[in-house]
Amino acid sequence: MNPFLVLFLLLSSVAVAQQKPDVLFIAVDDLNDWTSYLGGHPQTKTPNIDRLVARGTAFTNSHCAAPACNPSRAALMSGLRPWQTGIYTNGDPAQGVLKNVVTINRHFFANGYNTLGGGKIYHGYGSEGRTDSWAKWEGLFPSIQEHEENLNGLKRGHFDWGPVNAKPSDMGDYKATDWAINQLKTAPTDKPLFLALGYIKPHLPWYVPKEYYDRFPLADIKLPVTKEHDLDDIPKAGVRMAGPEGDHAAVIKGDQWKKAVQAYLATISFLDEQVGRLLDGLDQSPRKDKTIIVWWTDHGWNLGEKEHWRKFALWEETTRTSMAIIAPGVTKPGTTCAAPVDYLNMYPTICELTGLPVPEHVKGTSLMPLLKDPTAKWDGVAVCTHGKGNHAVRDANWRYIRYADGTEELYDHTKDPYEWTNVANEVGMSEIKARLGAALPAADAEIKATSGGEKKKGEGKGKGKKKKAEE
Repeated sequence: MNPFLVLFLLLSSVAVAQQKPDVLFIAVDDLNDWTSYLGGHPQTKTPNIDRLVARGTAFTNSHCAAPACNPSRAALMSGLRPWQTGIYTNGDPAQGVLKNVVTINRHFFANGYNTLGGGKIYHGYGSEGRTDSWAKWEGLFPSIQEHEENLNGLKRGHFDWGPVNAKPSDMGDYKATDWAINQLKTAPTDKPLFLALGYIKPHLPWYVPKEYYDRFPLADIKLPVTKEHDLDDIPKAGVRMAGPEGDHAAVIKGDQWKKAVQAYLATISFLDEQVGRLLDGLDQSPRKDKTIIVWWTDHGWNLGEKEHWRKFALWEETTRTSMAIIAPGVTKPGTTCAAPVDYLNMYPTICELTGLPVPEHVKGTSLMPLLKDPTAKWDGVAVCTHGKGNHAVRDANWRYIRYADGTEELYDHTKDPYEWTNVANEVGMSEIKARLGAALPAADAEIKATSGGEKKKGEGKGKGKKKKAEE
């Protein structure tokens, strides 16, 4: 072949690669709406997260597809809902179920992107280090742990919190940030970059250096806004999800509520600093002006609302997320969108932004119209599933919950933002329930069984003084 033709084809392929935007794909574990821009708690301090979302469009009514790490991430990355895959909870196997599914990272890898992943993207940790999934999978970054798990005295495994004797640089998320910054600066430019970074904090246990706790004096801590006897008008299925006799009873008995709020705020503050370092690293890299940033948290989190802690429920605090997309040339800085969206919208949106075809199995609606105009007409609703047959639907004004046994909850967010009054059984609500219920499936997939089990690294209780990957 003519050497000049070879050179021309090579330069042409490089030029095409350089025309594709890079993607910085940031996943965060267990962060609810306790960010300054969402106002979930009056004392939270997140200047860097606010700085990130202000670069593009922040979705203020965004929700996970499932309020647990495993099914939420499986749904977002595959474009398939829990009732399609049978991946409903953290205990349901995902690796085998998604083995032949074209997930987001596999799709970008197959379409010429340099796909680099590190931290927590899927719940299976090392399971996505396959050669057909990533150009390189870095895995988790070890974090210092110099104590037994029981700083708060509750003896409830990693449901634990307290300052640790460590430097910020000893923490896994700090190391993950260093790794991501290095990739932004040094990854080859002959291919577009898809860089996936999964932050673990503020996942339990809330172990961060004391300096972050000192930012939130315990005497000044404000508890979440709650209502006494809030579970009285909730069906038995919902009360079981709340589990008031478990975590909440232990927190109250151990006088740990304010300390837990302090710990969560401190851990969020540590995360926020890493986000600031990452943004500065992007701005100092050659990729600054052509990088799409996708920011998402895998679900919400309760800290005593409805006598419930953690995720694993279908109310606002557990399903609402922090989500933003920054797309140069598409989004306008400082815009917010109040349309109800969920994580099945993510896959087709990223494809459209990067010019990749949308795989046939992906049926979600692209958010591109809202990225161009956050006030554009939007007929979609957000749907969240927790366990087979249990679903919540959120639109601009209402939350409707239907449990597997047919019992219901309905909340009017125009009058009841804290979801204190269940109006599902009141006269005149049938039309609203029917409209929202139309988004739910006629049938739910069975939970898939796989051989060999999928116990994840870090599932057991950490003991002794050692470095280990965070759960």
